[in-house]
Amino acid sequence: MKLIVCLFLMFFNLSAFANQLGLGVSLGNPTGLNGKYWLDEKTAVDGGLGMSLGKNTDVSIHSDYLLHKEGAFFFNDVHPLDLYYGLGARMEFEDDINLGVRIPVGLAHRVENKRADIFGEVAPVIDFITSTGLELHILFGGRYYF
Repeated sequence: MKLIVCLFLMFFNLSAFANQLGLGVSLGNPTGLNGKYWLDEKTAVDGGLGMSLGKNTDVSIHSDYLLHKEGAFFFNDVHPLDLYYGLGARMEFEDDINLGVRIPVGLAHRVENKRADIFGEVAPVIDFITSTGLELHILFGGRYYF
């Protein structure tokens, strides 16, 4: 009986978060894994773990707080594109650890009854600890929501 009660409680807890947590991949700079957790209908937190492709192959992680404007644009007058923007942080592992601020702006399209999304994002990164400089992240990717 305890097992049935535990399974019921686990299922109930998972269904409370249905379509709020998405996991997927991103291609670009950096290429790797990403996730997004919706706090409510207009705000979310995302994060990524990846590495740059090309000459400099440093591993980086980032996380952003995002605001969304649903249906800001339409593709072919049928497919709504959500505009999102926000502020976050990035940590890059080179010889030393670089810390910086990210300012992401992107478009996302939710598909399959909001069970998945595809997105494109541009995010200037301003490094200010260990080294200083400006970098541009350009990402394309997709996520599946559980």
